[in-house]
Amino acid sequence: MRWHGWRHHIAAMAISYITLLTAFYVDDGPRLPLWKPLPPITFWFLPAGVGLPLLLRALHRFPSSSRPDSTFREETAP
Repeated sequence: MRWHGWRHHIAAMAISYITLLTAFYVDDGPRLPLWKPLPPITFWFLPAGVGLPLLLRALHRFPSSSRPDSTFREETAP
């Protein structure tokens, strides 16, 4: 059975993770030893700058099929 909403799910999970990392770095980035010398704007844009290209690559690499799988049948409630 194939799930046809996986692209939306993967995109939503990746964006949630990017948002989580952004919040963490904005809050705690200035106190991390390797991140101290970076300008504060970096904490806002670095997670998205790394995460969004990875997300787009994953979505481009595994495109959704244009036709539904013939074995997929939705169950209807009685």
